[in-house]
Amino acid sequence: PVKDTIVTNDRWGHGCPCKHGGFFSCTDRYNPGKLQKHKWENAMTIDKFSWGFRRNARIEDFLTIEQLLYQLISTVSCGGNLLMSVGPTKYGTISPLYQERLRQIGQWLRVNGDGIYGTRPWVHQNDTVVKNVWYTMKKGATETDVYAILLEWPDNNLVKLGAPITSSDTTVNMLGYPDKVTWTTGVGGKGINIQIPPLSVKTMPCKWAWTFKMTGLQN
Repeated sequence: PVKDTIVTNDRWGHGCPCKHGGFFSCTDRYNPGKLQKHKWENAMTIDKFSWGFRRNARIEDFLTIEQLLYQLISTVSCGGNLLMSVGPTKYGTISPLYQERLRQIGQWLRVNGDGIYGTRPWVHQNDTVVKNVWYTMKKGATETDVYAILLEWPDNNLVKLGAPITSSDTTVNMLGYPDKVTWTTGVGGKGINIQIPPLSVKTMPCKWAWTFKMTGLQN
């Protein structure tokens, strides 16, 4: 009777996970890596082995910021929500390592949040040519914005993407960089080649995972 006002997960009864609920969380750390037909959630932890605080945890037991960003970006690209657990101590405090990870996520979102908040899955989740590239999209009143999020910096500052289909109206921006970046259509009229301008330490938008916003695409 509350289904129209309350969203429930799939963990409220035997045989329910991945079958019934307003959104599926299936198992802990559920990340299928591809678009799902039903809304879902990646419920995971910064500590690889525990939902709670562990005094005997080693530094290698915690996900790095690069690994956390992979979980966030790939989850959103495939239409999911991310639930990232932080285990407090028995005194209710958050340990410095957890604090560092949370602040790093916040720093990244301050620059790249436009490619995460309010977005939906695009026609492609991964790129067809380059690995470690995930897509999201956002529909506006007059145009659609497509975001390509790179988890690895490209060789020679050249990003070669196979999925986008350009038009004469296509523009490309790098989130956190004030000017438009130049681009050319890929070989045979397919894909797009984005030339990243020379960036110094001061002009680099962020330290990890860089987002390119494309408008005026045909797909």
